[in-house]
Amino acid sequence: MLFALCALALAQDDVDASSDVGLFDQVNVTGGFDVEGRYYTSDRVLPDFPDQKGLFNYGEVVTRSNVLVDSKTWQLGAQLDHVSMFNGWYFLDEQKVYEFDLLANGIRSPWEMSSVNLEKTWFTINAGPVEIGLGDQYMSVGRGLALNLVKNTDIDVDTTLRGARINSTLGMWDLAFISGLTNQQQIQQDNPNRQLRPSVHNLVNAVRVDRYGVGPFNLGAHAVSYNLADSAEPLIPSYARYGDISELDALVGGASVEGFLGPADVFLEGDYFHYRSERLFSDGNIEPGYAVYGSTSFYPGRFAVLVEGKRYKNTERLNSLTTLEGYEIAVGPSLEYERVITEDSSAGVNSNDIYGGRARVDFMAKPGEFIPYFSLGVFRDQELGGLHFNRSMETIVHPVVGMDLQGDQITAIVNSGVRVDMRDEHGRDSLIHLDAAVSFPLPGALHGDVTWDIYRFWWGENENQQHDFYTSTMALAAHHPSGVSFLVYNDFTDDPLAQAQAKGNVADNIYLAGEVQYKPNDRTAIRAFYGAYKAGIRCAGGQCRQLPGFDGARVAVTTTF
Repeated sequence: MLFALCALALAQDDVDASSDVGLFDQVNVTGGFDVEGRYYTSDRVLPDFPDQKGLFNYGEVVTRSNVLVDSKTWQLGAQLDHVSMFNGWYFLDEQKVYEFDLLANGIRSPWEMSSVNLEKTWFTINAGPVEIGLGDQYMSVGRGLALNLVKNTDIDVDTTLRGARINSTLGMWDLAFISGLTNQQQIQQDNPNRQLRPSVHNLVNAVRVDRYGVGPFNLGAHAVSYNLADSAEPLIPSYARYGDISELDALVGGASVEGFLGPADVFLEGDYFHYRSERLFSDGNIEPGYAVYGSTSFYPGRFAVLVEGKRYKNTERLNSLTTLEGYEIAVGPSLEYERVITEDSSAGVNSNDIYGGRARVDFMAKPGEFIPYFSLGVFRDQELGGLHFNRSMETIVHPVVGMDLQGDQITAIVNSGVRVDMRDEHGRDSLIHLDAAVSFPLPGALHGDVTWDIYRFWWGENENQQHDFYTSTMALAAHHPSGVSFLVYNDFTDDPLAQAQAKGNVADNIYLAGEVQYKPNDRTAIRAFYGAYKAGIRCAGGQCRQLPGFDGARVAVTTTF
């Protein structure tokens, strides 16, 4: 707060006196509101219950409100979330029985099946070369190998550090410091809310120093410390963890260099992980870790070439305690084609012992209009524990070909590939995949979209043998200039692991749904959905999360002001 007050004074002094604009003049207020109602249907039955129809159906309403007050020199923002459950119970022997608990121990609410939470609050002030942030802040260092706390809405993950952040630019130097406690997203906007629990307070301190213009290069150095909470331990008061700083679980230090070597731009980062806690190792034997990532790109003629390499050893240990809370605190580039990650390949994304690289070549056949490409990823996964099904090390080879077509009326993006995980023993896992997104005109001023992906997976020999399976997802859409859109979705899977979480509504392996969207203006969108979709793993930015399936109806309204 002292830093913030000093910055306020500096900012006031920096205001141009001739403009007669004070620190609290020209204040803007913007915000947004998102409400989503979902009604889940289930064909589950309760033995000997008199009326089985819709016994386990229930409703859920989630709202998210954002407000941002800002001027030329400061910002003040907040996010307020709410969730309420309806009909999530039944009466047995005249006793009210809840199918599940919305609130876990530690969540205070005057209602049994409702909760309101001030998820995010932040204040930022810009005082010339210094920017200070208080409250919920995001920060990454380097390419995220040592720290990568970001908002990843693709998989309903939003974790911040609740504390203080300082950024300063002094000539050719850029300095940044952050200290705070991880603040996990409690109320889910797109996924079912069950057993809401208080945030688990992990203490993170990080410092980053960058020096620009050292010849053709920019140099960087960073250090991060972690004091991690065990989800099984009692929750201590939030900022009391600062008093426990002597019990650090991990220290990470690293450096990076980026710039130009002739016609190529290059980036290289290395990090060393010094672990101090046995909790991060299943066998209790503490081992250090390290991560190295590098990339280079160059442009000979009509080609664009990107080459990336990685070597990660014992880096995912850092996420072993926070994954249960639904996020990862350090995520390096995976180099994977993330659209086709399965239960098997997600183990490679999160491997503690992997190295390899990926090369991609784009050919500007018709620049800006037609660009085919080819990529090849090759990795050596040497971990056997964790999420891995295999009992031996494996070499992963994954070639992908594709194209990007941008016409006046028709656009198309197509990708296809083959992934083979060649195990040293017990056979190999194989995957072939194809996905496409095409946009095209329709009669009557309509415009159409179709997206489709399909893959076939064959398992190697497993101790608990799984079944080979097909999976496909298709979406058809028609858009009218008035802002009305009609969409039809169809999923298919005969993967027992996915069907165990959610069966289809047409057949056990067939999921069908429809949606109507209306956008009366650029600020408002209304969506109504009915049907089902399958469960599965989704990865984005190196983070993977198991997303549940859905069967029922949902209505959502989003607006900004």
